[in-house]
Amino acid sequence: MEHSVLPYLEWELLREPITLSKVEDRAELPEGPKKIVIDRDEDYNLRATLFSKNSAFGGDLHQSPAVAGSFPETFDTQGSHSDLVHYTLESCLIGDRVHTIREDEEVSTISLRFKGLRMRYKNENEWSHLAEWYLNGPKDFVFHRVTDRKLSRNFSRTRLASTDDKIDSMEVSREDSSVGVDFLRIQVSDFQFLVTKVPKGIGPSWSSNIGIEYRKAWGRIPDVHEREKIEELCSFVFGQQFLSVGYTIYDGNKNVIEGYVHNPWGNEARYYCSKHDDPPIRISNSARGKAEDIIGQLLPTYYELREPLGLKEALWHYWISRRMPIGTNLPILAAALESVMNGWFKYAKSKSKGVYMKKEEFESLLNMEIGVLKKRFENIPDGDKIFAKILQAYSYGITERYRVFFQEIGLSIDSDEWEAIKARHKFVHGQMIFDETDWKRVIQHVNTFETLLNRILLKLLGYSGTFIDRSAVGWNDKQLG
Repeated sequence: MEHSVLPYLEWELLREPITLSKVEDRAELPEGPKKIVIDRDEDYNLRATLFSKNSAFGGDLHQSPAVAGSFPETFDTQGSHSDLVHYTLESCLIGDRVHTIREDEEVSTISLRFKGLRMRYKNENEWSHLAEWYLNGPKDFVFHRVTDRKLSRNFSRTRLASTDDKIDSMEVSREDSSVGVDFLRIQVSDFQFLVTKVPKGIGPSWSSNIGIEYRKAWGRIPDVHEREKIEELCSFVFGQQFLSVGYTIYDGNKNVIEGYVHNPWGNEARYYCSKHDDPPIRISNSARGKAEDIIGQLLPTYYELREPLGLKEALWHYWISRRMPIGTNLPILAAALESVMNGWFKYAKSKSKGVYMKKEEFESLLNMEIGVLKKRFENIPDGDKIFAKILQAYSYGITERYRVFFQEIGLSIDSDEWEAIKARHKFVHGQMIFDETDWKRVIQHVNTFETLLNRILLKLLGYSGTFIDRSAVGWNDKQLG
């Protein structure tokens, strides 16, 4: 860790194990004195161990183990180790229990699973800024603004032979400093925020750790829903899914008011953080300030279109596809694209709405023939399915939906992209035979489909520059069209 760093200002608050020596009595826990030790495991997931000299529980929870397939009820429990900080473990479940004999006393060791740890400090000041903390930030050289850190220390020593006899006295001052290129400044209409690189030595060494910092003095602090949108868009632009692990709230004097820590998404954070960055646009520091400009430009439109076009759901599919084996991820990428398409055809800007004619008009035209058609098909194999398809004939089929969607958003699609779209069918409908599959071609289809999805999202968000074309050898930049 750098000597010029104050860790509580640069990273989340569960950097070292926390011991709660005072734990509330409640029916779900052993009676009498107990303590809880909280830390994180090798994948940065939360874990807690409760120690007690009494194995007896109140209530009936310990007598009736959870039934397989059921959903056990969770509980919150509170504790502290001083009067300065109050801790709440949220959504707890009792895990494994071990009873041992130590010095003729029975000691119970119980694992606790829980959703998050809230830490409230004895601080009545008004809060002034908030920092949210993430694993899996960008590894490439995307930062270009400079931070100058200084930390001063004063040391004094006096040796006394007696109360009035001073033998030696000294005072030493020391200042540690460091300068790093480690943050971006994003400006939007009525506020700004920083994307900051966490100094080395704080947080897990296998992750590129980052923070997103907001301050009231910078206009305003966005609410939790806005901050979620910022996290999503930044993840997309940087080419890595930010894995949130908590936040810290500070007062004007940089003292902590509240902290919250939770598990990163998924069960293999270390594995996710080992992957290289795959941004849709070239944003390394050779293009100085480009990431700032792009995020600032796209964020207002992302705010506007996120709900109507299902962009949150599309990006979840996008990230999940990267965690799946090649080929099997094609249907997931298709689901991301179709989530956006479904939103588009419901959205006011779509001219066709995804139908040849309105449902009411079609049913009105068909009304006189419905009885005849139903009777004709009811006595043949799969007649009900055929009749159901006839009733849906006013709307586009899946291929036509793709074609019209691309046309309406003004995006030209080449033959390789159409082939990648069609390739998903084999994996969806069980038509893929492992020994007969050209896996190099499948990899190309995946790269092409992901590039297509990048183009669509960039186009919808109003971007008009170049993108990284991963559908062709060389991965060169290409003008969005």
